[in-house]
Amino acid sequence: MIAFLLTPLPPLVLFVIGAPVNCVAAFASFWRRSLDAGGAAAGAALGTVIFAAAGPFLWLLMAAFVISSSAFTRFRSSQKEWLASIQEKGGRRDTMQVLANGGIGLAMALLLRVTREPAFAVALAAAFASATADTWASEIGVLSRRQPVSPVTFRPVSRGVSGGVTVLGLGASFLGAVFIGLIFALENVRETHSLGSFAVLLLITAGSGVLGSLFDSILGTTLQAQYTTGARKGDGMRTEHRTTDGVRNTLVQGFALVTNDVVNLLSTAFAAACGALLFVSLPIS
Repeated sequence: MIAFLLTPLPPLVLFVIGAPVNCVAAFASFWRRSLDAGGAAAGAALGTVIFAAAGPFLWLLMAAFVISSSAFTRFRSSQKEWLASIQEKGGRRDTMQVLANGGIGLAMALLLRVTREPAFAVALAAAFASATADTWASEIGVLSRRQPVSPVTFRPVSRGVSGGVTVLGLGASFLGAVFIGLIFALENVRETHSLGSFAVLLLITAGSGVLGSLFDSILGTTLQAQYTTGARKGDGMRTEHRTTDGVRNTLVQGFALVTNDVVNLLSTAFAAACGALLFVSLPIS
């Protein structure tokens, strides 16, 4: 059994503690240009609710995702400037990006508070493991010298466009999921002194995170909207932008409504579902 479902402090006390902590953290992210104004406001609100509903330990998983992802976004940033013309969103995250990556974790935190069901704690951890794995894969994998390939057809795809995978990116994805999984599982072994439960929780969280990241890549290369600049399909450069310099681009793959934010939301939901199902299926002492 998981030993750290909820802190004994009431939600109101946690809210009073968490609000200034998250506001300061959001302002710092805004000041460091990791978030825009809307993203900072959304991040402060989302973090405060998770802190109040699920407690400081599970909130730490969100903080680990945000801090590590921001660090890797800035890593070799000068070598990633060319991505601005291809990817729909830049390095400075907006409101929708914050909600797409953290919204499922927020929902799991609220469900955990209401039901006290440990599967929702695992689902929250799995959701942030997926978000971390996907972000690490994107920010590090794009630096690979190898041409990315589609996870569906295994054929080469354009660099920088969502859905492509590389060996470097897959390795970063695995490490990102394990990073969150270790934080989640270590607290349990500290409380229960059970190496068996540590191993199972790490396997569930990291495994679900990797699956969520792979699901993100599959959706990115099949359903996410991708365009080419120019009036015809054979013209121009592949991009995720609907318009370039005020000129409407041509949809060549996926559906216009399936943006990168939609893909991120679906993939974290998939990871959360995997985590919860694995948790109720595997024995944990």
